[in-house]
Amino acid sequence: MTILVLGGTGNQGQFAMEKLIVDGCFDEIIVTGRNVEKGEKYVKELNNDKVRFERVDVLDKEALLPLMDQADVVANCSGPFYKLLPATIDAFLESKCKKYVDYCDDIAAFEAVITDENQKIAKEKGKQIIIGLGGSPGVIPIEVMAAAELMDEPQKVAFYMLMDELSEGGPAVWDHMLENFNGIVSTWEGGKLIERQGLSVVEEHEFDDYVFPGVGKAKVYDLGHPEVYTLPKVLPNLEEIKIKCSMFPLSVQGMVNDMSRIGLLENDPIKVGDVEVAPRAVLLELMKVLYYGDSPGFLDPSYREKEERMGGATTIVYGVKDGKKVRYESSWITEMGPITSFPLAIAARMLANDEIEPIGFMIAEEAITKAGDFVADVYGSIADQGYFLRRKANIDYEISYI
Repeated sequence: MTILVLGGTGNQGQFAMEKLIVDGCFDEIIVTGRNVEKGEKYVKELNNDKVRFERVDVLDKEALLPLMDQADVVANCSGPFYKLLPATIDAFLESKCKKYVDYCDDIAAFEAVITDENQKIAKEKGKQIIIGLGGSPGVIPIEVMAAAELMDEPQKVAFYMLMDELSEGGPAVWDHMLENFNGIVSTWEGGKLIERQGLSVVEEHEFDDYVFPGVGKAKVYDLGHPEVYTLPKVLPNLEEIKIKCSMFPLSVQGMVNDMSRIGLLENDPIKVGDVEVAPRAVLLELMKVLYYGDSPGFLDPSYREKEERMGGATTIVYGVKDGKKVRYESSWITEMGPITSFPLAIAARMLANDEIEPIGFMIAEEAITKAGDFVADVYGSIADQGYFLRRKANIDYEISYI
């Protein structure tokens, strides 16, 4: 059994590799990247006979197809997905490989690849293609599905996220975050999609003090994320899906807001002298210098221990059970790498073991039918691998809420 891990030498992809190696499901792991020196060094340090490196650009279809043809499963960790996913899926649909999973978290990419035509091709060829199975989308909306199983009717969902500026990042992750704050974002209100300007609507949320010690009440903003696109497909009667986020420390979010006001988050090029350059491209280059230089952060150079970092989320599901109102809440903090990449690796293992039933394109909530077991597997794996994790979850019946 062979798996091809696209972008597996990257900041996030290496966590997927870790979980794949630990699980031991695959006899051969082909890991790719564009940097030969980095890739060969990474594989050498792994010292694992099952792993080999191949240099490939996912936009090079001629080079990518032969690698996909060798694989039983393709796990795609290469981003940003809004730039790279359409070409990657185009190659996969043409390849001999039947099983694919990624952790795409860009709404535009979802809409670009999950088309009627692509779905027809995938089903005719017997392919299984899971788009968006990481942290969010992925285990977070899957936990909504687990909560929904405890109710007769889930009605509203709210996500409150904190993204720590010292979390494992890199250019693709930063680009993605800035993209999801910038411009027009979609929300789900009154049972339909609503569009509004990113960063325009602010709400205050009180973060749980056990899970997020010292954070307290924080301003959070609309985040353009695929849950407003995916959850209504499986829970069509949801009245509201609220996705709110802030960078942490909270002062970093203030900087992001200021950069948005002056146009630094924009991708449309502007002319500087005789050169056209996108403002965000300049910002990303500056962030790289800070991140990979002497300072440990990309915006705030102050150092904090891992236990002081606040990368995590609170998920709240409101509904009805036996005619009574019910509220499910789950909160956690951990490192971005495992919460993003372990779900993808677990799904890759499930695909290899024929534990995923649907054929064609599917979202995470459609692919994972035993939601509670999957959630337990993800959080259990993070703890088993020794990563910092603080989490609590509870369900309250006979409550009142608006």
